Amino acid sequence: MSLEPDLNAERQGRGFLRRWFRRATPTELLSEREAVVIAFASGKGGTGKSFLATNAAIALHQRGKRVALVDCDFGLANAHLLFGVNPRYSLQHLLDGGVPIQQVVAPTPYGPSLVAGGSGVASLAELDARHMQSLARALQWIAGCHDVVVLDCGAGLAPQSLITVLSAQHVVIVTNPEIAALTDAYALIKCVSRQDVHPALHLAVNRVGQEGLGRVTFDRLAEVSRRFAACKIHYLGEVPEDPTVTHRRLGQPPLLCGAPECQTTKAVQAMFQLLDQFMTTSKPTVVGGIEARMLAQIRRW
Repeated sequence: MSLEPDLNAERQGRGFLRRWFRRATPTELLSEREAVVIAFASGKGGTGKSFLATNAAIALHQRGKRVALVDCDFGLANAHLLFGVNPRYSLQHLLDGGVPIQQVVAPTPYGPSLVAGGSGVASLAELDARHMQSLARALQWIAGCHDVVVLDCGAGLAPQSLITVLSAQHVVIVTNPEIAALTDAYALIKCVSRQDVHPALHLAVNRVGQEGLGRVTFDRLAEVSRRFAACKIHYLGEVPEDPTVTHRRLGQPPLLCGAPECQTTKAVQAMFQLLDQFMTTSKPTVVGGIEARMLAQIRRW
C-alpha cells in the first residue's frame, strides 16, 4: 500500500494550519493575549491624575499582574519622578525613530515597567499622525507582553490626548470636588461619549476634604452625564486630602510603598481592587488590539 496519499494529506494539513496561524495572529490570537489597557485622564491639570496612575500600576502589580505604565502626558511627563527613576530613553527617543520600544521600556524599583515621557520637550506637544502611528505600534508590543498597560494621558481635550484615551478599554477620569474640575471632567466625558463605541468610564474623586463628599460629587456628575450625554460612568471611590501626600518630596517612594498604613493608601488600594474586579467580571465595550483602536482614532483625526 502506498503511503503517498497520506503524506500529501499531512502536508496539506500542515500548510492549512500555517496559513491559518499567519492569518489569525494579528487579530484573533494576538488580541486574546493582549493586556487590558487603562487610561488615566482628567479635564484639567492638577487633579492628581499622575499620582493615581503610578499608584494604580503598583497596586495592580501587587495583585500579581505584569504591569507597564506609559507616560503619554506629551511634553509634561512626570511619572519617572514619581517612580524615582531616570531612564536613559523616553518616548522622545522612540518617536524620533532612533530607539526601539524594547530599549525604551525600563524597570522600576516598585514592580511596574515604565515608558517615560518627555518633560519640557516642545516637539512632543505637537505630534503628527506619523508619530502617533509609531506610538500605536509600540503600545501593541507592550500590550503583548504585559497583563495591564496603564496610560497616563495628558490633561485636557487636545487631539493627541483624546487619541490615547480612546485607545483604552477603561478610562479612569480623575477629578476634584470643585466646580472647575467637575466642569472639565464633564467636558471630557462628553467628548468620549460621542464615539459610537467608547471605553468604560470610571470616576475617581481625589483630594476630598470631607468623608462622603466623593460620592455626592459622583452622583451629581453621573446624573448630568446620564441626562445630557446619555453616558454611564462607574464610581471607583474617593481619596481624602492628606498631608502624607501633599508634603511628599522627590526621592521618596510612591505612597503605596512608602506609607502602606496611611488612610490615603488604603483608599487607593480599595479603589483599584474595585477596578480590578470590574475588569475581571465585565466584558470590554471596545474590541480589537490597541494598535487597531488607535489607528482608527488617528484616521478620524
